[in-house]
Amino acid sequence: MDIRAKALVWAALILAAAWIAKASSLSDGVSFGIVAVLTVVATTAIYWRRDCTGKQCK
Repeated sequence: MDIRAKALVWAALILAAAWIAKASSLSDGVSFGIVAVLTVVATTAIYWRRDCTGKQCK
């Protein structure tokens, strides 16, 4: 999957989680924690590179 497509999917998921947290009346701290964790996971998933020993990485 293209890096831009991954970023758009993660952005949509993060925005949806933030909206659901607000609609569920979660506290600001809990909402921030959820969004922060999803942001870290998204960044890792988007920029993760596998070990490409002897192969060309894409």
